[in-house]
Amino acid sequence: MADWGWNLVSVIGAAIVAFLTAGRLRRQHAGELYLIWYINSLFFLLFLALEIVAAKNGAPLTRVCGPYEAICASIHDYLTNARDELILVGAIVGVFIGPQLLTYLLAGISGAAIAPKFVWHIEQFVVWSLIKFIAALAGILSATPFAKLLTQRPFEISAFLPGLILITTAFGGAAAHFGLQAKREAVSRQLVGPKPSWPIRQAVRLHNYFTRNAREG
Repeated sequence: MADWGWNLVSVIGAAIVAFLTAGRLRRQHAGELYLIWYINSLFFLLFLALEIVAAKNGAPLTRVCGPYEAICASIHDYLTNARDELILVGAIVGVFIGPQLLTYLLAGISGAAIAPKFVWHIEQFVVWSLIKFIAALAGILSATPFAKLLTQRPFEISAFLPGLILITTAFGGAAAHFGLQAKREAVSRQLVGPKPSWPIRQAVRLHNYFTRNAREG
């Protein structure tokens, strides 16, 4: 009973943190806040229905698809396999950003560097791919304990925690992304301003040194 009480407190605390984190987006990024909740709700309701049907039939979740069980199992694995998602994101970063940064450093020694291109666009794509995946996974994981509750099957109150933690992570990731965007814009304003800060001046000097021969050519 004591463990149940502490788990309940943890779930309530996690829910409060999730809504507080979401609140950081409500003023300037309401559209993105809505998108994250929509993806979360879509997969929550979809898998809640599937879990309830599976429970009533006394069968595993993917068995609901009948003759298409193998396809459903593959889709379920795709939607819930965080490892594969991270590998995909890492591959995108490695292929599109890594070579540009390494080339910039190596060519910069000879003054022949060119500023990396489309880095911010790739960063946006990668970050939002992760955020959407996490929001969807949060909905899927939240559906399981709710389905057990509705079908009166035994479950642990702590089973609600993974979904709450993940949706908090999705909102936190979005907030961090927009914070980074604000800093980037502040740096851009300093570059064209009359008095850039010392770190900005040094970065400009380094970039000018790395690209000295490329600019002359």
